[in-house]
Amino acid sequence: MSVWLTIPSIRPGGGTIPKWREAGYKIAVLRQGDPIEADIHIHTDAYLGWAASINRLMRMVFEADPTCDWCVGGGDDTLPDPVLLTPIWGAEDCSLHFGGTCGVMQPTGDTWADSGGRIIERFAGSPWIGREFARRAYGGRGPLFEYPHCWADEELQNVATKLGVFWQRRDLTHQHQHWGRGAEAKPEWWDGIAGADYHASRALFEQRKKAGWPGHEVIP
Repeated sequence: MSVWLTIPSIRPGGGTIPKWREAGYKIAVLRQGDPIEADIHIHTDAYLGWAASINRLMRMVFEADPTCDWCVGGGDDTLPDPVLLTPIWGAEDCSLHFGGTCGVMQPTGDTWADSGGRIIERFAGSPWIGREFARRAYGGRGPLFEYPHCWADEELQNVATKLGVFWQRRDLTHQHQHWGRGAEAKPEWWDGIAGADYHASRALFEQRKKAGWPGHEVIP
């Protein structure tokens, strides 16, 4: 059995990705910049979007590795849980909880908060996604609706909750070393990609929320 980290990456050296390798996860990455050590490494000259990147990588992993039932999304500024015995333990625990692999689990032990409360509890920003959820959600198109950058993680939480297959775990922590908490200087690309899209895609998110997340339905 294996568990894969599936993310786009641009930070020098892959940012936090080596920490995931050390913890026993396999790595699938869509990489801008110099190559890094990974089990699946796809170079890209342009950012393809957070959700689109993860959809593509999870599809590749689940097709290539029959021993993998769970993949983890997130970013190259996020750390794996420091006390999880092994990734396999986490995967087995998820499969037991959901009675299979049609589910989404989000660790919420990172207490980083903003003025509105615990932001980690509002979205699934570093989710464990099961094989069957990835295969069946959104009519089989992938586990995430493909916004350019922001909002896909919040829609994922809403959709998985609506389907009755969402699990938040405060006993597990994926620490997000976001520049906003002082972990690093604001990246040069931030304003033009994340900052701009947060506002540009918000109307689409609210429209989809009001409509009940059209197209999210699972296939048999």
